[in-house]
Amino acid sequence: LGVGFMIKLYDVAVVGGHGLVSKAIVNDLFKYNFPIKNLIIYGSKEHKDIELVSCGRKFKIETIDEENIPHFDLVFFSTGDDLSYKYAPLFIKKGARIIDNSSYFRMEEKVPLVIPEINKDDLLNDTMIYANPNCTTILLLLASKAVHKLFSLEKIIVSSYQSVSGAGSLALEELTNEMHNENYQPKILPSKNATKKQIFNNILPIVDEIEEDGYTKEENKIINESKKILHKIDLELNPTCVRVSTLFGHGISASLVCKEKIDLNALKEEYRKCSYVRLLEYPNYPDVKSVIGTPLVDIGRLRVDKYCEYTVNLFATSDNLIRGASYNAVMIALALLELKVL
Repeated sequence: LGVGFMIKLYDVAVVGGHGLVSKAIVNDLFKYNFPIKNLIIYGSKEHKDIELVSCGRKFKIETIDEENIPHFDLVFFSTGDDLSYKYAPLFIKKGARIIDNSSYFRMEEKVPLVIPEINKDDLLNDTMIYANPNCTTILLLLASKAVHKLFSLEKIIVSSYQSVSGAGSLALEELTNEMHNENYQPKILPSKNATKKQIFNNILPIVDEIEEDGYTKEENKIINESKKILHKIDLELNPTCVRVSTLFGHGISASLVCKEKIDLNALKEEYRKCSYVRLLEYPNYPDVKSVIGTPLVDIGRLRVDKYCEYTVNLFATSDNLIRGASYNAVMIALALLELKVL
């Protein structure tokens, strides 16, 4: 580097306190060397005296003062829709750009919904808000990218196997209670408007609320977000989302129907070029434990459909908190630097 070269440093905030994803975002900001000048963590009043520890650093939890919000260059939101809706505009008024992990802004037409490995250039549409997709959408589209590139996707039939952490820390606590108390009555899973059932040692075919069309909110997120990210409004998607009694990590079983005939050898070669993919071939196969703590997508059980040479079937796994949330958010931030938006 030349004499006097200086890297610009940024004032950054993370809204979400001790939440599973917000803690992962803080960790990934340091892990992937985002140039931070100051980092502030905002959380709830009940957590303000509990320090957050990440990468050997301790952070006091601050509470948001609506009347006195300071300037930040970049703010990560890892909260519910209601808090993103309420507070994101207040930070924007003070000059901050927002990377939001809630679903609130995802389907707004002018807000970029981005998986950097797929549609990074959408970040050039500078709206001050950039939306992080749903964790299962991220897994599905990263697993499908090579297929779409080579053979042009027309339809996706997918079933997800989603861990309890995807429903948050209270759901993890509920699973723990069920494991240790057979008389515990579930209060959280599978969703707000479905009959509560035990998740421990069980499988629940509902993730998030059931909507009027019979699909769950999670399933409709996959449908709508995938079309927006791929810029392919005519893509047909048929998802079924399932909650399983694992702690961390999601899996998907997908049938990808294409316009062109599947060349399995060409597809395998394309997967091998993807830095974020591990292609696993017989006798190996994907499992969630192997991806925990990593940004990788493991892909296996790759096979051409027996009855349709235009369809390929696969199984894929990823860490829902890292690959499906924090890592993607931090990669959006680094892409904003690369594209000179930030």
